[in-house]
Amino acid sequence: MHRRQFLQYGGLGGAALLLAPAALAQTTREVRFQIRIEPTDVEMIDGKVVFMLLFYGESGARPVLRATEGDRVVVQVTNNDVRPHGFSIAGAPGSTIAAVAPGATRQVAFTAPRGGTYLYTDPTLAPLNRILGLHGAFVVDPAEPRTLAGVATPFARTVQTDAVRQLFEALGATPQFPGRRWLPAREKVWLFSQVDPALNRRVDSGEAVSPATVVDAFAPRYFTLNGLSGYDAAHDPFTKPKGYVGEPLLLRVLNAGIATHAPHIHGNHVYELSGTNAGGQQVVRNNIVELDSWTMGPLERKDMLLPFVRPIDVPDAVWPPKDEPFPLIYPMHCHIEMSQTAGGGNYPQGLITDWELLGPTIPAEGTMKRKQV
Repeated sequence: MHRRQFLQYGGLGGAALLLAPAALAQTTREVRFQIRIEPTDVEMIDGKVVFMLLFYGESGARPVLRATEGDRVVVQVTNNDVRPHGFSIAGAPGSTIAAVAPGATRQVAFTAPRGGTYLYTDPTLAPLNRILGLHGAFVVDPAEPRTLAGVATPFARTVQTDAVRQLFEALGATPQFPGRRWLPAREKVWLFSQVDPALNRRVDSGEAVSPATVVDAFAPRYFTLNGLSGYDAAHDPFTKPKGYVGEPLLLRVLNAGIATHAPHIHGNHVYELSGTNAGGQQVVRNNIVELDSWTMGPLERKDMLLPFVRPIDVPDAVWPPKDEPFPLIYPMHCHIEMSQTAGGGNYPQGLITDWELLGPTIPAEGTMKRKQV
């Protein structure tokens, strides 16, 4: 029997989305990542164990890789599976490793593309290996993210639209958005996927599954956010946004699966800052409106702003609330009904998490110990 990893659901699954240490610590123009492909048994939300294939880095499964626009990026991939695999980042030219034989290690070097949110996958037998778990997020920080007024945004000045500039310059400077400007550290990665245990069992048994049959036969039983579902995702610190009114947060949202989702956030509306076009390229929006839900099709990537304003349905007369103590906890769940259950369980055991408002105003520096966000 081939030796494999075991990943306890609700344990390392969320913590694995720590940013790769090499990318954070790097101060030169080159960043290097060492990742490996491992067959893994994963415990799901209902206690059942499902075979998967996962990328691992120093931080665990599904590492978030991070670089700055223009960096020389070197990715080394070791294949510890019995099948050949590959590596590629959609939207990053030159990032593809066509094939890594079982037991072999290969690497690719490329220039980090313009700032944005990208998806790396194993494109071999697409979409099969991606659905088995071989996917992750690649985040590129823009080289010059500030507007002419000196306000930070997630996008390079060369691609900032008037709408993006106006929105970010309004944060912390207008009655609609009290508090402070957006801080680049205020972000979460939300990586969606789905799992069909029957498909995974076929691959685990050694069956040669034709990729042409995957989509039509796909019957997902689990719907995941950063590898987690339900209660586990709602209590995962790497997934769950927290902050005070006046602390806007960026959500980098990706769908690695083949089912469409419709995330819906209670308590605040969100703003779609960017999306992907038909060719898979990221497009910064020039018409930004308030949304209470948005569509995430297969392979889509969108940057969303969660403004952390006073909840939209709370009137002035009862704000701040007297009877309900902070933190105020609101859910994010998917409006595609099938994604709200997992393994035949009841809502909310599928694609769902929480976000928290810690208080009505940002504490003054030195007046209280900040809660972890």
